Amino acid sequence: MLVLDPEQCLPECSEELKQAAWNCVKAVSAAEALVLLQKYELRVAIAFISDTNQTALAKEIAIIQAEYPSLHWIAVTDSALEQHCSWLSAANFVDYYHRPFDWNRFADTLGHAWGMAQLTPSKGGKGPAKVLTTIKGEHPLLQQLRQRLHKFSQSDETVLLSGETGYGKGLCAKTLHSLSKRHEGPFITVNCGALPTGLIHSTLFGHEKGAFTDADKRYIGHLEQAHGGTLFLDEIADLPLDLQVNLLHFLDDKHIMRIGGNAPIKVDCRLLFASHQDLEAAIDEGRFREDLYHRINVLRLHVPSLRQYSDEVMLLAEQFLLEHSDNCTQFHFSDDARCAMKHYNWPGNVRELRNRIRRAMVLTDDCIITAQLLGLDSLTANRTSQDLARCRAEHEAEVLLKAISDHKHNISAAARSLNISRATFYRLLKKCQIKVP
Repeated sequence: MLVLDPEQCLPECSEELKQAAWNCVKAVSAAEALVLLQKYELRVAIAFISDTNQTALAKEIAIIQAEYPSLHWIAVTDSALEQHCSWLSAANFVDYYHRPFDWNRFADTLGHAWGMAQLTPSKGGKGPAKVLTTIKGEHPLLQQLRQRLHKFSQSDETVLLSGETGYGKGLCAKTLHSLSKRHEGPFITVNCGALPTGLIHSTLFGHEKGAFTDADKRYIGHLEQAHGGTLFLDEIADLPLDLQVNLLHFLDDKHIMRIGGNAPIKVDCRLLFASHQDLEAAIDEGRFREDLYHRINVLRLHVPSLRQYSDEVMLLAEQFLLEHSDNCTQFHFSDDARCAMKHYNWPGNVRELRNRIRRAMVLTDDCIITAQLLGLDSLTANRTSQDLARCRAEHEAEVLLKAISDHKHNISAAARSLNISRATFYRLLKKCQIKVP
């Protein structure tokens, strides 16, 4: 069963109920609970409700119930609940108990709740429909992302995911596959920028035995490997132009030809694409085919950066902490770590957050993750001065650009309007990385 205990007031639960053959997994928040509900088949939950946490806990349970509505709840409290918790019945609570417990009677109630749960169709859990719980948070950008992922997953059209490195494009691609009708098929990921130059064609399309030197056996390419499932081509802008032609042909007729082969092979797979580069600029520079761009840009999904929803950073952090924990060790964030994570700018986005947490879990001696272990103590200390410097630089750039525009690119006149010398004006242009003709 799940034990939702934000104040950690039920330490005895696990040992007492173990004697009645119950296995308890504990969570202090909805984020932790959702991770556990994906990992284990849980049908019964206990929630500790105090006079001080009722409002916050109601919101946490509502988040869990939205994803797992068939979960049966039992409340535990130190005081009477009838006057305060009208939301209990709506949240699928079947009973409540005061402490101290009569453990035998409590175990009987749990057994009754379990029996009721068996008679209720399971909604939620490990099936494909619940994969969206991996993208948590109530920020409007995240809500819109979940909505689009769900809608796009119902189609078989190509999807182009955009966003800088580390945003979570790979997670979104996997989510699209897991929510789709192809979820039982293979999900193949290929980083186009990491493929060996001379073997890209063979890697994607495959080859027959003897097709070239060292081709001592037939090789099934990634496109063919993804038959019945999804192929995710990351960093598509790095694919050479000649391979872009072959990929365009495949998108049009869904057939491939292995190197050295003499018959076309029909492949049924959905293609997802991602790039952190500006593909429109790559087209202008002649590095990417315009016809391929229009063919892959049927559905467009932009993945927001962590900076855009920084208020939700702790949901992600707690999720990563649980994902990389084992059943025997429970890690926790210190107060200074929580503060540092909320105020850090996260230039490396979700990938940086995950990697800092994994490193801190290795370094800690007492299962407490501190700001120092995350490597954020000195960075956040300098944040105020860094922000001030950035704001000043942005303001200087705006003033310089306005002066140039007002004086129609006459640098001498622009400098005089700001009461600075022409040399100083050019120095500031260089500092702000402004190029003028």
